[in-house]
Amino acid sequence: MRINTTTTLLLFGIALLPALVFSQQRFKGGIVAGLTASQIDGDASAGYNKVGLQAGLRVAAVLKEKQDASVEIIYSQRGSRNEAKTPPYFKTTLNYVEVPVQWHYHDWLVENGDESENFYRVQFNVGASYGRLINYKDSSDGSIAGITPALPDLERNSFCFLIGASFYATKHFGFNFRYNRAINKLYKPGKPGTNYAYSLNEHFLAFQAMYMF
Repeated sequence: MRINTTTTLLLFGIALLPALVFSQQRFKGGIVAGLTASQIDGDASAGYNKVGLQAGLRVAAVLKEKQDASVEIIYSQRGSRNEAKTPPYFKTTLNYVEVPVQWHYHDWLVENGDESENFYRVQFNVGASYGRLINYKDSSDGSIAGITPALPDLERNSFCFLIGASFYATKHFGFNFRYNRAINKLYKPGKPGTNYAYSLNEHFLAFQAMYMF
């Protein structure tokens, strides 16, 4: 699976979005985009040093007045990088297609006179996501630090739990923060001499801007 498959899925989602949004008032659709800050336990570096991109689509179903459930399809970059100005040098970008499923609880009602324009300013969310590693890009100074030796044997399926919160500036536009941590290990043992990497475990932060129709 290559990056053009990701583009195809996102375009399909964009084409389908109006039908999902306007078919019933129970459903809402939107666009999410932002940045990730990642680290991998076991890569000889500490801190969320690897910055990446994240973008995709969200569809949410209204469960109750203060509760939604949502599903997204997003392109997400994770990975590993050395601490700034601290050798050895390494940088690995892992490109994923992710499908997060979340439950949202709303609070802080904002009333605008017209009931149809009322909205909740704050949301709290919890959920899980499935990610599929589609490709990666790697560079290093030749040392064994980072995850370079383990790249041929990475586990391509990623299962994460996530927790976060959102703040809506208007009914349609908001910002979201999420903490994601992988449940399964990133490394799939295979080649002799790389068993050290069996402890590799991903976790990352996501900072998103959202527009919900």
